[in-house]
Amino acid sequence: MSESDPRAGTKTFEAKVASLIAATRHLEIPHILMLRRLTMRDPEARKWATEKQLNVVFSVILTKTVERYGIGKLKAARERNFEPLLPPDPAGRDEDLRVIGDIASQLLGPPQMSEAESTQAGFHALLARGAAAPPPRTTRTQPPTREPPPLFAAQLGPSSDKGLSAARRMAQLQQAAEDNSEKPQVTFTDFATLLDDTICAYVEKTLGIFRITGPSRGIRLPFLLAPEFGQVYREILQKYILPQMRATRAMQALGQSYNWAEVGGDKLIEIIQGSEVNNPILHNWDARWAAFRTPKAVKGKKAPAQKPDDNPWPLLREEATRYNYEPPTESHIILLQDIIRFEADVMGKCWRELSQLYTQEFAPSGRMDQAREGAFRDGIMKWTAKLPDYIGEHLAMKAHFEFDRLDGPWMRKLLNSFGKNDSERRRNAPFLTDFVLQLGA
Repeated sequence: MSESDPRAGTKTFEAKVASLIAATRHLEIPHILMLRRLTMRDPEARKWATEKQLNVVFSVILTKTVERYGIGKLKAARERNFEPLLPPDPAGRDEDLRVIGDIASQLLGPPQMSEAESTQAGFHALLARGAAAPPPRTTRTQPPTREPPPLFAAQLGPSSDKGLSAARRMAQLQQAAEDNSEKPQVTFTDFATLLDDTICAYVEKTLGIFRITGPSRGIRLPFLLAPEFGQVYREILQKYILPQMRATRAMQALGQSYNWAEVGGDKLIEIIQGSEVNNPILHNWDARWAAFRTPKAVKGKKAPAQKPDDNPWPLLREEATRYNYEPPTESHIILLQDIIRFEADVMGKCWRELSQLYTQEFAPSGRMDQAREGAFRDGIMKWTAKLPDYIGEHLAMKAHFEFDRLDGPWMRKLLNSFGKNDSERRRNAPFLTDFVLQLGA
C-alpha cells in the first residue's frame, strides 16, 4: 500500500476493525482486555492504525460488551474495583482499570463516595479554604436567564479522531437527542401495561426506519415499506401476541422478578437484547408467532381449522387490500417475528451512511466531495451483507422513493448485483425482485 493511496489505507483500516469486531464478538471482557494489551504492543498493528485509533476501536468494542454484560453486574463489579472483569495477569492492570473505569463512568456516572468519605472530603475542603473576612454588602440584581451554548466541535474530541471517534460521538449525540425528544414519558401502572407499551414502542422504532415518507407512485409496496403497516402490526401484537404471552407462567414470574416501577421499560429492552438462551420474552414471542402456522393434517384426517386467536391473516390481508400494499403471509413469519430482534440503532446508522453516499455520488457540493461511480450501490451491498436477511433490499427499495436519481433502470442494475441469474437473484433478494418487476425496468 503506497502512502499516496488514502483510500487503500481506509479500506485496510476498515477491514482490520471488522476483523477485530468479529474476533471479539463472543469474547468476555478479560479476554478483550488481554487482546487490547497485545494489539497495543504489536508493531504490525501500528502499520494500519495509530494509538488513538486503536484506543477508540477497543473502547467501542468494550462498551458494547459491557452493555451486554449488564448494568447491574457492572455496578457490582465496580464495588469490587472491577476485579471480576480484569485479566489474571497483573501486568498492565493499571491501564485495564483506567479503560474499564472510563467506560463505567460513561454508563453509570461517577462512583458515589460513602458518607464517611464525603464528610472527610468536605472537612478537608473547609480547612483548605481557611477563614475569610465577610465581604461588604452590595446590592445584587438577578441576571437574566441565559440559554446554554450549543455543542462545538472541540467538545466532540480531538480533530485527529474525526474518522471514527468524532463521527461516532456526533451520531450518538444526534441519536440521543432524537430518542429523548420522541420517547414518551410513561407513568408506570402495572407490569402488563409496561410490557405492552415497551414492546410496541420498541418495534415501532424499527418499522419507522423502513417506511417511506412520500407517495408510493402507484406501486404496490412490500408491507415493511407501507406507512400503514405499523398500525396493523401493533394491533396484531395487542390482540394476538402480548395477552397470550403475559398469561404464561414464565412471563408472570418475570413480572414478579423486579421492581418495575423503578427499573422501567429499559430492563425489558435489556432482556430482549440479551442472550437467546432462557430468554422468557423471546421464547414466548416466538411461540406465539409459531402458533400462526396452519396446522398440518394427520394422515387420513382433515387438517384442523386454525383457532381465531391464532389466525391474524384475515386482518392482515384486509388492511393490505385497503391501503394497497403486499400483505404478509405465513411464508413471512420469520421476518415478522424478527422485527423485535432488528437493531434500530444499527439500521439508523446504515441509513445515514447511505444518505451520505447518495449525496456524494449524485449531488455533491463540490468536486472534492464527489464520490466515485457505484459508491452508493456498493454501500447497499456492504450493509446487505452485514445486516440480517431482507433488511438491505428493503432499505434499497426505500431509497428508490427517497432519492430522485434511483429510477427503474438503476434499480435493475442493483438487482443484478444480487446474483448471476434470475433464480439466484430471487433467492437472495425476493422482495427486491418483485419490486423491480413492478417498475418494468
